[in-house]
Amino acid sequence: MTQRELPAVADIGEFYDEMGDLIEVLGSNIHVGYWLDDDDPTPLLEAINRLTEIVGGKLDLKPGQHLIDVGCGMGIAAIRIAQRTDADVTGVTNSRWQAREGTRRASADGLRGQVRIEYGDAAALAYPDRTFDAALAFESLPHARDKGRWLREMARVLRPGGRLVLTEFEAEQPLTDQDVEVIRAGALEPPLPLAEFVSVIEDSGFVVEETVSCGEHIRRSYSAYLERVGRRRDVLVTALGEQRVDEHVAGMQVLLAVYLKIGYVIVTAHRAG
Repeated sequence: MTQRELPAVADIGEFYDEMGDLIEVLGSNIHVGYWLDDDDPTPLLEAINRLTEIVGGKLDLKPGQHLIDVGCGMGIAAIRIAQRTDADVTGVTNSRWQAREGTRRASADGLRGQVRIEYGDAAALAYPDRTFDAALAFESLPHARDKGRWLREMARVLRPGGRLVLTEFEAEQPLTDQDVEVIRAGALEPPLPLAEFVSVIEDSGFVVEETVSCGEHIRRSYSAYLERVGRRRDVLVTALGEQRVDEHVAGMQVLLAVYLKIGYVIVTAHRAG
């Protein structure tokens, strides 16, 4: 896939629409897990929940504050953060299926009106200036062709001093042209070196407070995911068909082999001004 063929906003949403049933194998969380060390026996789903707690804790939300979760998926992290903080959360996704499913899950968890999952475009957020107290971008920026545009939109809708917490993949070593092609075929953008990424954040109206590189804590996610799919293969094949499951596994094996070369960073910042 060449740069001219990169997925458009709607295409990325359709990518996740089509993956909806398979995402359930991750407990509906579309992000990596976090392990303390190589001897940590934590299962994948609990490691995913652990990373949600780590990232959500950095938001430092208070009851009644309003968070925007940009690229919220099915709203699983948004729901958990709302439960832990009693903050209001508006999640934005470009998948209509995720918006419907996230709305259903928020209501089922007793959070109707407190957690709203809405269909929208991160590059053109449909909210007035200075609407939110904090912003979260949890593994959503890897999909952005123009990361600065997404970040400027987050800065626009944040109140002055509002906190931003985001996660992003980090280029720790050079990638081959083939690696880049594989990443883009997965509806993702190649990661930047950390210093370059920090500059993009700061040029978008934020003051970076902290960067935490934690690639060694998340890399087990890739093998753990394939192992979990393998253990649940019979159920997935019954629900989705053998061909779809086999094609998914083959594609993920190629993509995740590239991601073993890539790090991961959690960034905490606040809106300047």
